[in-house]
Amino acid sequence: MTLADHHLSTPLLPSLGMLSEGQVRGLDCVFCGVSLSSAEAVDLEARDIRRLGEPGPWSPRACRACADGGYVDRLLVSSFSACRDLPPTDQLLDLYLRLRHEVRRRLPAVEQAARIAGRGTLTWHAHQRIVDAANDALNDMADDDPSLWALALRCSELGRRLRDLIPYPACGERC
Repeated sequence: MTLADHHLSTPLLPSLGMLSEGQVRGLDCVFCGVSLSSAEAVDLEARDIRRLGEPGPWSPRACRACADGGYVDRLLVSSFSACRDLPPTDQLLDLYLRLRHEVRRRLPAVEQAARIAGRGTLTWHAHQRIVDAANDALNDMADDDPSLWALALRCSELGRRLRDLIPYPACGERC
């Protein structure tokens, strides 16, 4: 599944290869990895996956904090530390795709706020600045195979744009 194919009403889950066995089996939060009790577990949208070459259902689960939006805080921490820690390529690419998805989920709410404010007003300009900066970060794909450092810088920039978008609801929350 590509990023473009994924519906914007739900957060993009980490790639299966990034998850522990407990996260895949629904024993641990798919976002933060904390062990779940049945009382605190939130069932996420079921989906079909391929494991070991065989198709099958997957019902990921999250802790209440992550399901209520706490996963965004983890994305921000990871994006701001990407240049300092320089994670392995697969983890960095996974982070990049999840950041792009989350920025795309929140953009419609900012665009709507700008429309409501009315073109040319100070409020419109404030919203439009956020829209333009987010679109610039999303469109920053100069080459198909960026270096690890370039990918880390893109993650940091997407993290900054996501931080600007936090006050706006994600698509699916009130979009």
